[in-house]
Amino acid sequence: EVNKKIAYLGDSITQGIGADKNSYLHWSAVLSELLGEENAYRNLGIGYARSSDAASDGVWLYKAKQNDIVFVCYGVNDIFQGYSADTIKKNLQTIVDKLHEFGICVIMQTIPPFNYSEEHRGKWQEINDFIKYELKNAELVFDCVKYLAKNDRELHTAKYGGHPNSDGCKVWGEALFGAVTEV
Repeated sequence: EVNKKIAYLGDSITQGIGADKNSYLHWSAVLSELLGEENAYRNLGIGYARSSDAASDGVWLYKAKQNDIVFVCYGVNDIFQGYSADTIKKNLQTIVDKLHEFGICVIMQTIPPFNYSEEHRGKWQEINDFIKYELKNAELVFDCVKYLAKNDRELHTAKYGGHPNSDGCKVWGEALFGAVTEV
């Protein structure tokens, strides 16, 4: 018996790459620890994943649909692979809509900083603005950028590394916990 089944859907950052090796110090593990043992957790972060992978509504999204709450964080690989901003936005909205069809509470996160080149910054900002201001049906949108960016003038630059280290993941997980407990 568990209170809630919670999943984390995303790429290698969600998977925990960047945190100390063989540790439970990535952002989703930090958040799970804070949310407590009365819940069950499933990390569905997979290295090199793109929003199009989950939006295809295959086995991966099926696993997410078996939960009560799903935290979603995609976009870095989409940007680096050259997907258009419109395609990425459509995929993110599809993920939220498909999860909502199953009555799942969706918590969407902005795309983290990743030391984006000038070529990628505009797309990154456009998609994050979409997530924050236009995305429909997410119960909560969490802006991770302000916790992970180098400073207010270099929001695209990662203070803790593109794959946040354990310190960055701690900051991220604790801030996200604060946001979800307010809802």
